[in-house]
Amino acid sequence: MTTRTGGELIQDFLETYEIPFVFGNPGTTETTFLAAVAASKATYVLSLHESSAVGIAAGYALITGKPSIVSLHTYPGLANGMFNMRNALMSGVPLLVINGQQDSRFLIHNPVLGAPNVQLAQTATKYAYEVTRTDDLAVALQRCYLHARLQPTGPVFLSIPMNFMLEETEHATFKKTRIIEDVVPHSIGEVAAALAAVPRGKLAIVADYAVGAAHGIDVVSRIASALGADIYAAPFHVQGTVDPLHPNFRGQLPPTTKKINETLGNYHTMLLIGEKVDTFTYDGLQALPAELQVVQIAPAASQLGFDFPCDMAVLGDVHATLDALASVLGAPTAAADGRAISDGALDAKYPASGPHASDALILAVLRHLDRSTHVVTEGSSEDAIVQDMAVSLGFRNVHFSPRGGGLGWALPLGVGIGLASGKHAACFVGDGGSLFSIHALWTAAKYSIPSIFICFVNNEYRLLKDLWCNVMGTTIASTHFVGLDFSDPDVDMQKVAEGFGARVETIDAVGDVGDVLARALAHQGPSFLIINREP
Repeated sequence: MTTRTGGELIQDFLETYEIPFVFGNPGTTETTFLAAVAASKATYVLSLHESSAVGIAAGYALITGKPSIVSLHTYPGLANGMFNMRNALMSGVPLLVINGQQDSRFLIHNPVLGAPNVQLAQTATKYAYEVTRTDDLAVALQRCYLHARLQPTGPVFLSIPMNFMLEETEHATFKKTRIIEDVVPHSIGEVAAALAAVPRGKLAIVADYAVGAAHGIDVVSRIASALGADIYAAPFHVQGTVDPLHPNFRGQLPPTTKKINETLGNYHTMLLIGEKVDTFTYDGLQALPAELQVVQIAPAASQLGFDFPCDMAVLGDVHATLDALASVLGAPTAAADGRAISDGALDAKYPASGPHASDALILAVLRHLDRSTHVVTEGSSEDAIVQDMAVSLGFRNVHFSPRGGGLGWALPLGVGIGLASGKHAACFVGDGGSLFSIHALWTAAKYSIPSIFICFVNNEYRLLKDLWCNVMGTTIASTHFVGLDFSDPDVDMQKVAEGFGARVETIDAVGDVGDVLARALAHQGPSFLIINREP
Protein backbone atom coordinates (compact mmCIF):
# COMPACT_ATOMS: atom_id res chain seq x y z
CA MET A 1 0.00 0.00 0.00
CA THR A 2 1.23 3.51 -0.79
CA THR A 3 2.43 5.49 2.17
CA ARG A 4 2.62 9.27 2.63
CA THR A 5 4.49 11.37 5.12
CA GLY A 6 2.64 13.90 7.24
CA GLY A 7 4.17 16.66 5.16
CA GLU A 8 2.88 15.03 1.98
CA LEU A 9 -0.57 14.82 3.57
CA ILE A 10 -0.44 18.59 4.09
CA GLN A 11 0.34 18.98 0.38
CA ASP A 12 -2.50 16.60 -0.56
CA PHE A 13 -4.87 18.53 1.70
CA LEU A 14 -3.97 21.91 0.19
CA GLU A 15 -4.34 20.55 -3.34
CA THR A 16 -7.60 18.67 -2.69
CA TYR A 17 -9.33 21.76 -1.34
CA GLU A 18 -7.64 24.11 -3.84
CA ILE A 19 -6.24 26.30 -1.07
CA PRO A 20 -4.08 29.05 -2.60
CA PHE A 21 -2.65 30.67 0.55
CA VAL A 22 -1.38 29.69 3.96
CA PHE A 23 -1.14 32.70 6.31
CA GLY A 24 1.28 32.53 9.16
CA ASN A 25 4.18 33.43 11.37
CA PRO A 26 6.48 30.50 12.11
CA GLY A 27 8.73 29.26 14.90
CA THR A 28 10.80 26.16 15.62
CA THR A 29 7.80 23.85 15.79
CA GLU A 30 6.66 24.90 12.30
CA THR A 31 9.84 24.19 10.37
CA THR A 32 8.65 20.79 9.12
CA PHE A 33 5.24 22.26 8.26
CA LEU A 34 6.92 25.08 6.32
CA ALA A 35 8.90 22.53 4.33
CA ALA A 36 5.64 20.81 3.41
CA VAL A 37 4.02 24.06 2.28
CA ALA A 38 7.13 25.01 0.32
CA ALA A 39 6.74 21.83 -1.72
CA SER A 40 3.03 22.52 -2.40
CA LYS A 41 1.30 24.79 -4.92
CA ALA A 42 0.10 27.13 -2.15
CA THR A 43 1.77 30.43 -1.33
CA TYR A 44 2.89 31.04 2.24
CA VAL A 45 1.92 34.61 3.17
CA LEU A 46 4.24 35.77 5.92
CA SER A 47 3.13 38.18 8.61
CA LEU A 48 5.51 39.68 11.14
CA HIS A 49 3.16 39.02 14.03
CA GLU A 50 0.56 36.35 14.68
CA SER A 51 -2.24 38.88 15.22
CA SER A 52 -1.74 40.11 11.67
CA ALA A 53 -1.58 36.59 10.25
CA VAL A 54 -4.95 35.72 11.79
CA GLY A 55 -6.52 39.06 10.80
CA ILE A 56 -5.36 38.87 7.18
CA ALA A 57 -6.65 35.31 6.95
CA ALA A 58 -9.98 36.48 8.37
CA GLY A 59 -10.28 39.25 5.79
CA TYR A 60 -9.56 36.75 3.03
CA ALA A 61 -12.19 34.33 4.39
CA LEU A 62 -14.72 37.11 4.77
CA ILE A 63 -14.66 37.70 1.01
CA THR A 64 -14.25 34.13 -0.24
CA GLY A 65 -16.63 32.52 2.26
CA LYS A 66 -14.19 29.61 2.58
CA PRO A 67 -12.02 28.74 5.58
CA SER A 68 -8.58 30.35 5.45
CA ILE A 69 -5.59 28.37 6.65
CA VAL A 70 -3.45 29.94 9.37
CA SER A 71 -0.20 28.51 10.68
CA LEU A 72 0.85 29.67 14.15
CA HIS A 73 3.77 28.82 16.37
CA THR A 74 3.17 26.74 19.47
CA TYR A 75 1.85 28.31 22.69
CA PRO A 76 3.58 31.77 22.52
CA GLY A 77 2.57 32.31 18.91
CA LEU A 78 -0.91 31.00 19.55
CA ALA A 79 -1.27 33.38 22.49
CA ASN A 80 -0.34 36.31 20.24
CA GLY A 81 -2.99 35.31 17.72
CA MET A 82 -5.71 34.61 20.24
CA PHE A 83 -7.43 37.99 20.31
CA ASN A 84 -8.01 38.00 16.58
CA MET A 85 -9.09 34.35 16.74
CA ARG A 86 -11.63 35.49 19.32
CA ASN A 87 -12.72 38.31 16.99
CA ALA A 88 -13.16 35.75 14.22
CA LEU A 89 -15.11 33.42 16.50
CA MET A 90 -17.56 36.13 17.50
CA SER A 91 -17.89 37.20 13.86
CA GLY A 92 -18.53 33.77 12.36
CA VAL A 93 -15.38 33.90 10.21
CA PRO A 94 -14.21 30.42 9.16
CA LEU A 95 -10.54 29.65 9.82
CA LEU A 96 -8.48 26.52 10.21
CA VAL A 97 -5.67 27.41 12.62
CA ILE A 98 -2.87 24.84 12.46
CA ASN A 99 -0.48 25.01 15.37
CA GLY A 100 2.91 23.39 15.68
CA GLN A 101 3.57 21.27 18.76
CA GLN A 102 6.83 19.87 20.11
CA ASP A 103 8.09 16.47 19.00
CA SER A 104 5.68 13.91 20.47
CA ARG A 105 8.52 11.52 21.33
CA PHE A 106 9.60 13.59 24.32
CA LEU A 107 6.52 15.62 25.26
CA ILE A 108 6.31 13.52 28.45
CA HIS A 109 9.39 15.37 29.68
CA ASN A 110 7.83 18.85 29.30
CA PRO A 111 10.45 20.21 26.88
CA VAL A 112 10.79 23.83 25.87
CA LEU A 113 7.93 24.70 23.45
CA GLY A 114 5.85 21.74 24.57
CA ALA A 115 2.58 23.31 25.69
CA PRO A 116 -1.16 22.82 26.32
CA ASN A 117 -2.13 24.39 23.01
CA VAL A 118 -5.60 22.88 22.84
CA GLN A 119 -6.56 24.19 26.25
CA LEU A 120 -5.43 27.68 25.29
CA ALA A 121 -7.25 27.62 21.95
CA GLN A 122 -10.57 26.39 23.28
CA THR A 123 -11.77 29.84 24.34
CA ALA A 124 -11.36 31.27 20.84
CA THR A 125 -12.43 28.39 18.61
CA LYS A 126 -15.54 26.28 18.03
CA TYR A 127 -13.47 23.07 18.17
CA ALA A 128 -9.88 22.30 19.13
CA TYR A 129 -7.94 19.05 18.78
CA GLU A 130 -4.37 17.76 18.92
CA VAL A 131 -3.37 14.88 16.69
CA THR A 132 -1.80 12.05 18.69
CA ARG A 133 -0.55 9.88 15.82
CA THR A 134 0.25 10.41 12.17
CA ASP A 135 -2.35 7.84 11.15
CA ASP A 136 -5.07 10.31 12.28
CA LEU A 137 -3.73 13.37 10.49
CA ALA A 138 -5.74 13.08 7.25
CA VAL A 139 -9.01 12.60 9.12
CA ALA A 140 -8.24 15.48 11.49
CA LEU A 141 -7.44 17.88 8.65
CA GLN A 142 -10.67 17.07 6.83
CA ARG A 143 -12.79 17.22 9.99
CA CYS A 144 -11.40 20.59 11.05
CA TYR A 145 -11.60 22.19 7.59
CA LEU A 146 -15.21 21.07 7.11
CA HIS A 147 -16.35 22.14 10.55
CA ALA A 148 -14.86 25.60 10.18
CA ARG A 149 -17.19 26.01 7.21
CA LEU A 150 -20.32 24.35 8.66
CA GLN A 151 -22.77 26.48 10.65
CA PRO A 152 -22.06 28.20 12.89
CA THR A 153 -18.98 29.07 10.87
CA GLY A 154 -15.88 29.98 12.85
CA PRO A 155 -12.28 29.17 13.71
CA VAL A 156 -11.26 25.55 14.29
CA PHE A 157 -7.92 24.63 15.83
CA LEU A 158 -5.61 21.72 15.05
CA SER A 159 -2.33 21.11 16.90
CA ILE A 160 0.20 18.87 15.14
CA PRO A 161 3.48 17.62 16.68
CA MET A 162 6.30 18.65 14.38
CA ASN A 163 7.72 15.12 13.95
CA PHE A 164 4.47 13.92 12.36
CA MET A 165 5.39 15.81 9.19
CA LEU A 166 8.27 13.36 8.65
CA GLU A 167 6.55 10.14 9.71
CA GLU A 168 4.84 7.85 7.20
CA THR A 169 1.29 6.54 7.23
CA GLU A 170 -0.93 4.39 5.05
CA HIS A 171 -3.99 6.45 6.01
CA ALA A 172 -3.89 9.05 3.28
CA THR A 173 -7.38 9.37 1.79
CA PHE A 174 -8.89 12.81 1.18
CA LYS A 175 -12.46 13.51 0.08
CA LYS A 176 -13.60 16.88 -1.18
CA THR A 177 -16.88 17.40 0.63
CA ARG A 178 -19.82 18.96 -1.17
CA ILE A 179 -21.96 20.87 1.31
CA ILE A 180 -25.71 20.97 0.71
CA GLU A 181 -27.27 23.34 3.21
CA ASP A 182 -30.05 25.23 1.46
CA VAL A 183 -32.40 24.23 4.25
CA VAL A 184 -35.79 25.97 4.41
CA PRO A 185 -38.30 25.26 7.21
CA HIS A 186 -41.32 23.33 5.96
CA SER A 187 -43.55 25.65 8.01
CA ILE A 188 -42.20 28.89 6.56
CA GLY A 189 -45.83 29.92 6.01
CA GLU A 190 -46.29 30.21 9.79
CA VAL A 191 -43.38 32.63 9.94
CA ALA A 192 -44.84 34.71 7.13
CA ALA A 193 -48.25 34.78 8.81
CA ALA A 194 -46.78 35.91 12.12
CA LEU A 195 -44.88 38.74 10.48
CA ALA A 196 -47.76 39.79 8.27
CA ALA A 197 -50.00 40.09 11.34
CA VAL A 198 -47.81 42.79 12.86
CA PRO A 199 -49.35 46.26 12.39
CA ARG A 200 -47.66 48.39 9.73
CA GLY A 201 -44.81 50.40 11.17
CA LYS A 202 -44.50 48.15 14.22
CA LEU A 203 -42.07 45.58 12.81
CA ALA A 204 -38.32 46.08 13.07
CA ILE A 205 -35.94 43.92 11.03
CA VAL A 206 -32.48 43.68 12.62
CA ALA A 207 -29.83 42.23 10.30
CA ASP A 208 -26.74 40.66 11.86
CA TYR A 209 -23.60 39.50 10.06
CA ALA A 210 -25.28 36.34 8.79
CA VAL A 211 -27.19 38.46 6.25
CA GLY A 212 -23.99 39.77 4.74
CA ALA A 213 -22.30 36.36 4.80
CA ALA A 214 -25.30 34.86 3.01
CA HIS A 215 -25.49 37.69 0.44
CA GLY A 216 -29.02 38.37 1.66
CA ILE A 217 -29.13 42.17 1.67
CA ASP A 218 -31.41 42.52 -1.33
CA VAL A 219 -33.97 39.99 -0.15
CA VAL A 220 -34.08 41.65 3.27
CA SER A 221 -34.91 44.91 1.48
CA ARG A 222 -37.70 43.22 -0.46
CA ILE A 223 -39.21 41.70 2.69
CA ALA A 224 -39.06 45.07 4.45
CA SER A 225 -40.89 46.68 1.54
CA ALA A 226 -43.58 44.00 1.57
CA LEU A 227 -44.18 44.29 5.31
CA GLY A 228 -43.65 48.02 5.74
CA ALA A 229 -40.93 47.17 8.24
CA ASP A 230 -38.08 49.33 9.44
CA ILE A 231 -34.55 47.99 8.91
CA TYR A 232 -31.64 48.23 11.34
CA ALA A 233 -28.10 46.95 11.16
CA ALA A 234 -27.24 44.98 14.29
CA PRO A 235 -24.61 46.50 16.61
CA PHE A 236 -21.09 45.22 15.82
CA HIS A 237 -22.40 43.86 12.54
CA VAL A 238 -18.89 42.96 11.27
CA GLN A 239 -19.83 43.21 7.61
CA GLY A 240 -22.37 44.97 5.44
CA THR A 241 -25.85 43.67 6.25
CA VAL A 242 -28.28 46.25 4.88
CA ASP A 243 -28.93 48.55 1.96
CA PRO A 244 -28.31 51.95 3.58
CA LEU A 245 -30.22 53.70 0.82
CA HIS A 246 -33.42 51.68 1.32
CA PRO A 247 -36.20 54.11 2.33
CA ASN A 248 -36.98 51.99 5.40
CA PHE A 249 -33.40 51.91 6.71
CA ARG A 250 -33.24 53.53 10.14
CA GLY A 251 -29.53 53.09 10.93
CA GLN A 252 -27.45 50.87 13.14
CA LEU A 253 -28.84 49.95 16.53
CA PRO A 254 -26.88 51.74 19.26
CA PRO A 255 -24.38 49.62 21.25
CA THR A 256 -25.63 50.48 24.73
CA THR A 257 -28.41 48.47 26.35
CA LYS A 258 -30.74 51.28 27.36
CA LYS A 259 -30.68 52.96 23.96
CA ILE A 260 -31.35 49.65 22.23
CA ASN A 261 -34.26 49.10 24.59
CA GLU A 262 -35.64 52.57 23.89
CA THR A 263 -35.35 52.03 20.13
CA LEU A 264 -36.93 48.59 20.06
CA GLY A 265 -39.57 49.71 22.55
CA ASN A 266 -41.22 51.52 19.65
CA TYR A 267 -42.05 48.22 17.98
CA HIS A 268 -44.39 45.27 18.50
CA THR A 269 -42.12 42.67 16.89
CA MET A 270 -38.47 42.28 15.97
CA LEU A 271 -37.37 39.97 13.19
CA LEU A 272 -33.77 39.18 14.09
CA ILE A 273 -31.82 37.66 11.22
CA GLY A 274 -28.61 36.07 12.45
CA GLU A 275 -26.97 35.41 15.76
CA LYS A 276 -27.74 38.26 18.10
CA VAL A 277 -28.29 41.87 19.09
CA ASP A 278 -24.82 42.50 20.45
CA THR A 279 -24.20 45.06 23.19
CA PHE A 280 -21.25 47.03 24.53
CA THR A 281 -22.10 48.80 27.78
CA TYR A 282 -24.92 48.36 30.28
CA ASP A 283 -26.70 51.53 31.29
CA GLY A 284 -29.71 50.59 33.29
CA LEU A 285 -31.98 48.46 31.10
CA GLN A 286 -31.63 45.13 29.33
CA ALA A 287 -31.39 45.57 25.58
CA LEU A 288 -34.62 43.84 24.63
CA PRO A 289 -37.93 45.00 26.12
CA ALA A 290 -39.71 42.08 27.81
CA GLU A 291 -42.92 42.74 25.89
CA LEU A 292 -41.20 42.75 22.47
CA GLN A 293 -42.20 39.77 20.31
CA VAL A 294 -39.07 38.21 18.85
CA VAL A 295 -38.88 36.11 15.69
CA GLN A 296 -35.35 34.90 14.99
CA ILE A 297 -33.97 33.29 11.85
CA ALA A 298 -30.52 31.75 12.22
CA PRO A 299 -28.46 29.14 10.39
CA ALA A 300 -27.32 27.35 13.57
CA ALA A 301 -29.45 25.89 16.34
CA SER A 302 -26.95 27.07 18.95
CA GLN A 303 -27.70 30.70 18.04
CA LEU A 304 -31.47 30.54 18.41
CA GLY A 305 -32.92 32.10 21.54
CA PHE A 306 -29.55 31.92 23.28
CA ASP A 307 -28.83 35.49 24.42
CA PHE A 308 -32.49 36.44 24.73
CA PRO A 309 -35.63 34.30 24.66
CA CYS A 310 -37.53 34.38 21.39
CA ASP A 311 -41.15 33.70 20.55
CA MET A 312 -40.40 31.95 17.29
CA ALA A 313 -37.07 30.24 16.51
CA VAL A 314 -36.58 29.56 12.82
CA LEU A 315 -33.69 27.30 11.83
CA GLY A 316 -32.63 27.45 8.22
CA ASP A 317 -30.12 28.62 5.67
CA VAL A 318 -30.38 32.39 5.79
CA HIS A 319 -30.52 33.14 2.08
CA ALA A 320 -32.78 30.22 1.18
CA THR A 321 -35.12 30.91 4.09
CA LEU A 322 -35.36 34.63 3.28
CA ASP A 323 -36.04 33.81 -0.37
CA ALA A 324 -38.84 31.46 0.66
CA LEU A 325 -40.23 34.02 3.09
CA ALA A 326 -40.23 36.72 0.41
CA SER A 327 -42.04 34.38 -1.95
CA VAL A 328 -44.78 33.52 0.56
CA LEU A 329 -45.22 37.21 1.41
CA GLY A 330 -45.47 38.15 -2.26
CA ALA A 331 -42.61 40.59 -1.86
CA PRO A 332 -41.70 42.75 -4.87
CA THR A 333 -39.08 41.18 -7.09
CA ALA A 334 -37.20 44.44 -7.53
CA ALA A 335 -35.60 46.55 -4.87
CA ALA A 336 -37.37 49.76 -3.83
CA ASP A 337 -36.11 53.04 -5.18
CA GLY A 338 -33.31 54.23 -2.95
CA ARG A 339 -33.42 57.48 -1.07
CA ALA A 340 -31.44 60.40 -2.48
CA ILE A 341 -28.09 61.22 -0.96
CA SER A 342 -28.17 64.63 0.68
CA ASP A 343 -24.72 66.09 0.15
CA GLY A 344 -25.83 69.42 1.51
CA ALA A 345 -26.93 67.87 4.79
CA LEU A 346 -23.60 66.09 5.15
CA ASP A 347 -21.67 69.30 4.45
CA ALA A 348 -23.72 71.12 7.07
CA LYS A 349 -23.19 68.32 9.59
CA TYR A 350 -19.44 68.10 8.97
CA PRO A 351 -18.27 71.63 8.08
CA ALA A 352 -14.72 72.30 6.88
CA SER A 353 -14.20 74.94 9.55
CA GLY A 354 -14.68 75.13 13.29
CA PRO A 355 -13.52 72.94 16.19
CA HIS A 356 -13.83 69.68 14.24
CA ALA A 357 -12.76 70.79 10.79
CA SER A 358 -10.90 67.56 10.09
CA ASP A 359 -14.27 65.77 9.92
CA ALA A 360 -14.59 67.29 6.45
CA LEU A 361 -11.36 65.53 5.41
CA ILE A 362 -12.90 62.18 6.34
CA LEU A 363 -16.02 63.01 4.35
CA ALA A 364 -13.94 64.03 1.35
CA VAL A 365 -12.01 60.73 1.44
CA LEU A 366 -15.23 58.73 1.37
CA ARG A 367 -16.66 60.86 -1.45
CA HIS A 368 -13.67 60.03 -3.64
CA LEU A 369 -14.10 56.28 -3.19
CA ASP A 370 -16.28 54.02 -5.32
CA ARG A 371 -19.41 53.05 -3.36
CA SER A 372 -18.56 49.34 -3.72
CA THR A 373 -15.34 49.86 -1.74
CA HIS A 374 -15.05 47.83 1.43
CA VAL A 375 -14.91 50.29 4.35
CA VAL A 376 -13.40 48.96 7.59
CA THR A 377 -13.53 50.71 10.96
CA GLU A 378 -12.22 49.72 14.37
CA GLY A 379 -13.29 51.14 17.69
CA SER A 380 -11.64 54.53 17.32
CA SER A 381 -13.31 57.71 18.56
CA GLU A 382 -14.06 58.47 14.89
CA ASP A 383 -15.99 55.25 14.29
CA ALA A 384 -19.43 56.78 14.68
CA ILE A 385 -18.49 59.58 12.29
CA VAL A 386 -17.14 57.26 9.61
CA GLN A 387 -20.08 54.89 9.94
CA ASP A 388 -22.58 57.73 9.68
CA MET A 389 -20.86 59.19 6.63
CA ALA A 390 -20.44 55.83 4.90
CA VAL A 391 -24.06 54.72 5.21
CA SER A 392 -25.30 58.22 4.34
CA LEU A 393 -23.28 58.03 1.13
CA GLY A 394 -24.61 54.57 0.30
CA PHE A 395 -21.64 52.31 1.03
CA ARG A 396 -22.95 48.76 1.44
CA ASN A 397 -19.71 47.00 2.34
CA VAL A 398 -19.14 48.62 5.70
CA HIS A 399 -17.30 46.42 8.17
CA PHE A 400 -17.58 47.38 11.80
CA SER A 401 -15.16 45.58 14.03
CA PRO A 402 -13.96 44.13 16.33
CA ARG A 403 -16.90 42.08 17.61
CA GLY A 404 -14.68 40.05 19.91
CA GLY A 405 -13.48 43.22 21.62
CA GLY A 406 -9.80 43.08 20.61
CA LEU A 407 -8.23 45.99 18.75
CA GLY A 408 -5.79 45.07 16.00
CA TRP A 409 -8.38 43.51 13.72
CA ALA A 410 -9.06 46.26 11.19
CA LEU A 411 -5.64 46.70 9.55
CA PRO A 412 -5.04 43.03 8.75
CA LEU A 413 -8.71 42.58 7.85
CA GLY A 414 -8.29 45.31 5.22
CA VAL A 415 -5.20 43.57 3.84
CA GLY A 416 -7.01 40.24 3.62
CA ILE A 417 -9.97 41.85 1.85
CA GLY A 418 -7.58 43.48 -0.61
CA LEU A 419 -5.87 40.17 -1.32
CA ALA A 420 -9.15 38.34 -1.89
CA SER A 421 -10.87 41.04 -3.94
CA GLY A 422 -7.89 42.49 -5.79
CA LYS A 423 -9.27 45.93 -4.93
CA HIS A 424 -8.31 48.53 -2.36
CA ALA A 425 -10.18 48.34 0.91
CA ALA A 426 -10.36 51.58 2.91
CA CYS A 427 -9.51 51.02 6.54
CA PHE A 428 -10.08 53.80 9.09
CA VAL A 429 -8.12 53.40 12.33
CA GLY A 430 -6.89 55.45 15.25
CA ASP A 431 -3.19 55.77 15.94
CA GLY A 432 -3.52 53.83 19.19
CA GLY A 433 -5.50 50.96 17.70
CA SER A 434 -3.27 50.70 14.65
CA LEU A 435 -0.25 49.80 16.77
CA PHE A 436 -1.80 46.49 17.81
CA SER A 437 -1.28 45.06 14.32
CA ILE A 438 0.76 47.64 12.41
CA HIS A 439 2.81 44.72 11.02
CA ALA A 440 0.02 44.11 8.52
CA LEU A 441 1.45 46.98 6.46
CA TRP A 442 4.60 44.97 5.78
CA THR A 443 2.63 42.01 4.45
CA ALA A 444 0.67 44.32 2.12
CA ALA A 445 3.95 45.81 0.89
CA LYS A 446 5.70 42.45 0.54
CA TYR A 447 2.95 40.87 -1.57
CA SER A 448 1.79 44.08 -3.36
CA ILE A 449 -1.70 43.88 -1.86
CA PRO A 450 -3.84 46.96 -2.68
CA SER A 451 -4.87 48.65 0.54
CA ILE A 452 -5.54 52.13 1.93
CA PHE A 453 -5.33 53.02 5.60
CA ILE A 454 -6.62 56.32 6.93
CA CYS A 455 -5.07 56.88 10.35
CA PHE A 456 -6.43 59.44 12.82
CA VAL A 457 -3.59 60.84 14.90
CA ASN A 458 -4.20 62.43 18.30
CA ASN A 459 -1.61 60.64 20.49
CA GLU A 460 -4.23 59.48 22.97
CA TYR A 461 -6.83 56.80 23.60
CA ARG A 462 -9.59 59.32 23.05
CA LEU A 463 -12.44 56.81 22.97
CA LEU A 464 -11.45 55.57 26.42
CA LYS A 465 -11.39 59.13 27.71
CA ASP A 466 -14.92 59.64 26.42
CA LEU A 467 -16.08 56.38 28.03
CA TRP A 468 -14.36 57.34 31.29
CA CYS A 469 -16.21 60.65 31.39
CA ASN A 470 -19.53 59.01 30.52
CA VAL A 471 -19.20 56.47 33.32
CA MET A 472 -17.83 58.87 35.94
CA GLY A 473 -20.02 61.85 34.99
CA THR A 474 -17.03 64.14 34.38
CA THR A 475 -15.73 66.18 31.45
CA ILE A 476 -12.57 65.90 29.37
CA ALA A 477 -11.36 69.28 30.64
CA SER A 478 -11.90 68.52 34.33
CA THR A 479 -10.54 64.95 34.43
CA HIS A 480 -7.02 63.87 35.38
CA PHE A 481 -6.41 60.91 33.08
CA VAL A 482 -3.75 58.28 33.62
CA GLY A 483 -2.64 55.69 31.11
CA LEU A 484 -4.50 57.16 28.15
CA ASP A 485 -1.87 59.38 26.50
CA PHE A 486 1.10 58.29 24.41
CA SER A 487 2.60 61.72 23.84
CA ASP A 488 5.91 63.17 25.08
CA PRO A 489 7.37 61.65 23.09
CA ASP A 490 4.72 61.36 20.38
CA VAL A 491 4.66 58.15 18.39
CA ASP A 492 5.81 59.13 14.90
CA MET A 493 3.23 57.29 12.83
CA GLN A 494 4.76 58.43 9.55
CA LYS A 495 8.11 56.84 10.35
CA VAL A 496 6.46 53.73 11.79
CA ALA A 497 4.36 53.18 8.66
CA GLU A 498 7.27 53.92 6.34
CA GLY A 499 9.37 51.44 8.28
CA PHE A 500 6.90 48.70 7.43
CA GLY A 501 6.97 49.55 3.73
CA ALA A 502 3.91 51.77 3.31
CA ARG A 503 3.87 54.94 1.26
CA VAL A 504 2.70 57.74 3.55
CA GLU A 505 0.93 61.04 2.97
CA THR A 506 -0.72 63.51 5.32
CA ILE A 507 -4.08 64.96 4.32
CA ASP A 508 -4.31 68.60 5.35
CA ALA A 509 -6.90 70.12 3.00
CA VAL A 510 -10.15 68.99 1.38
CA GLY A 511 -8.89 70.22 -1.98
CA ASP A 512 -5.94 67.82 -1.84
CA VAL A 513 -7.97 64.67 -1.18
CA GLY A 514 -8.67 63.83 -4.83
CA ASP A 515 -5.00 63.75 -5.78
CA VAL A 516 -4.01 61.88 -2.61
CA LEU A 517 -6.64 59.19 -3.24
CA ALA A 518 -5.70 58.92 -6.91
CA ARG A 519 -2.10 58.14 -5.95
CA ALA A 520 -3.23 55.65 -3.31
CA LEU A 521 -5.57 53.85 -5.70
CA ALA A 522 -2.82 53.62 -8.31
CA HIS A 523 -0.44 51.99 -5.83
CA GLN A 524 -0.43 48.18 -5.64
CA GLY A 525 0.53 48.07 -2.01
CA PRO A 526 -0.27 49.88 1.24
CA SER A 527 -0.87 53.63 1.39
CA PHE A 528 -1.00 55.10 4.89
CA LEU A 529 -2.84 58.42 4.94
CA ILE A 530 -2.63 60.50 8.10
CA ILE A 531 -5.33 62.88 9.30
CA ASN A 532 -4.28 64.88 12.35
CA ARG A 533 -7.27 65.28 14.64
CA GLU A 534 -8.15 68.24 16.80
CA PRO A 535 -7.84 67.80 20.61
